[in-house]
Amino acid sequence: MALPSPRSYDSDDELSRRRLEAADEAVRRWESRGAALDDGDGVSYSAGLVAAVKDLISLGSGGGACARDAKVALKTAMGQLQDDFHKVLISGTYFHPPDSLQKSLLDCIALPVRSFSFSSFPDLEDLSISSFATSPSDESRTYGTGYSRGSVSMERVHMYLIDPEASVLLKEIAEIMILSGHAPHLCRAYGETRNDTLMQCLCLLGVQTEPKGYNAAALAANGRCSLQLYGQKQKIWIQALRVIVGTVLPEERQACADIFGCDSKLEEDCFARATTRCIAQLLAVGNAMANVNVNDQHYHKVPLLLQMHKEFVKLRPSIEELLCGDSKDAVSQEASMLLDKLGEAASSLLFEFLNACSNHKPWKNTVLDGGILPLTQNVMGFIELIAEYNDTVNLILPVGKEEGSVSGTGIIMSPWERYVLLLLACLQQKIEEYAESYKDECLRYIFLMNNAMYVLKFSRSVDLSVSLGDVWNHEQLVVRVEQYATAYLRASWTEALFYLSYNGVIGEPHAHRRLRKGMKNFNAAFGEISRVQTTWKVPNPQLRQHLQLVILQLVHPAYRVYIKRYGSYLEPNPSKYIKYTLDDIENHVLDLFEG
Repeated sequence: MALPSPRSYDSDDELSRRRLEAADEAVRRWESRGAALDDGDGVSYSAGLVAAVKDLISLGSGGGACARDAKVALKTAMGQLQDDFHKVLISGTYFHPPDSLQKSLLDCIALPVRSFSFSSFPDLEDLSISSFATSPSDESRTYGTGYSRGSVSMERVHMYLIDPEASVLLKEIAEIMILSGHAPHLCRAYGETRNDTLMQCLCLLGVQTEPKGYNAAALAANGRCSLQLYGQKQKIWIQALRVIVGTVLPEERQACADIFGCDSKLEEDCFARATTRCIAQLLAVGNAMANVNVNDQHYHKVPLLLQMHKEFVKLRPSIEELLCGDSKDAVSQEASMLLDKLGEAASSLLFEFLNACSNHKPWKNTVLDGGILPLTQNVMGFIELIAEYNDTVNLILPVGKEEGSVSGTGIIMSPWERYVLLLLACLQQKIEEYAESYKDECLRYIFLMNNAMYVLKFSRSVDLSVSLGDVWNHEQLVVRVEQYATAYLRASWTEALFYLSYNGVIGEPHAHRRLRKGMKNFNAAFGEISRVQTTWKVPNPQLRQHLQLVILQLVHPAYRVYIKRYGSYLEPNPSKYIKYTLDDIENHVLDLFEG
């Protein structure tokens, strides 16, 4: 092969030198125009810059006398491109909310939601437009701290995300920098900028950026916080989780795909750098909340923990689907730790509540009015609160050797079902212990009946019936209420009704005296029952009306027959013995158990 002549070398070097000078001049001209950016003039994005950079890349990799100078010029150009990439990224991010936006977000979230539009928030459009500059004489795209948005509709711009037109500019810059081997610098610039933006988003949603600071702010001086405050923090955390996972992360993923789609590895790395800290912060705050103690009503923290667990179980796959590689493994590990922490905190309180119920002692100064025991109200209210999360309870409660079928039925119990049945068995035992405090047998049965009816009412709620399935026996509770009612009627009304029965022979000696005495005894017994039991309380209206009806069916006919059959033997002064009319009997019975 013939070697090129010396003139050929000179010709090639001269051509390379001219290309280098032209490219360098294009870069310098672009840089000097970029300096005007600080004055608000904007810098037109020229396609000539792309050609110049490509020439510098070619000259730098081709060897020869110009290679070194080309690399220096290329490095300078990449530095400026990186600066402009950062400026476009900042000015293309819609993060200029009014002071009321946080409240608007939390009040208006109807999740799952894909995005937020400016039309949802008054005054936001005015604030956002002021951050963009459009040259009246030039409708072309510009980039920097003030680039034009062109015809992009405000209605279609998503909150906290990147303007579509800015994405086009960022993509073009990214392709040049990737081509020149500056992808790591690009990734760092994007990740740091977007990471800061997403952390600001968390703050706007009410989630503190430091879990320790969050914890300290939530706690009172005694290391606890009120249930109300904890509930507010829990609601904010769940809403932030939904917004970030349901809206912000998917849109951030799409932004990375739009800008770095030419390099899948870079796309993954940029998304991880931008979002990992934000995700980790959400999980860290969730962990901190699991450790916060609540004041007197600490058992009421259980449904809040269960809701957090349920929400995160539902959203966790969406998070992991967006990530890959090491970042996915790290977030997955932190997610598992959070679920374990929430589960442990909730299950610990569940068993603590069961133990507290088992160890509950009757109060010495309890008012024995036959009403519903506060323990009954607390237990049934607690069960109703957590019934919605029975699936979560099944996940967090251990399935031990004792789990199995209900005795004699072959029905397999879940951890949730077994827990509720244990709690109800404990409650029934405590109700019976309290009943022993009642010296009045009649009032004792009213007390037992009231509490059994209260449990029956709650057991028929939709959530509890569905979640307990076949292991819940409503009929057994109904039978128990009927047994207590029968025992009450026997203890309270047998003696009074006995006075309205006469087994003697009419006309026998002393019949008049016995009949008059029976009437007087009934009057005394009925009057005492009315006086005492009118003050007793049967809160359930159906049960109260049922008892009144049964009593009327027993007393009213017996009294009517007695008066009709033996009224003549009460002469000559029947008003002396007949204290109540039939209407009086009915009215007195209908006044019973009103409290």
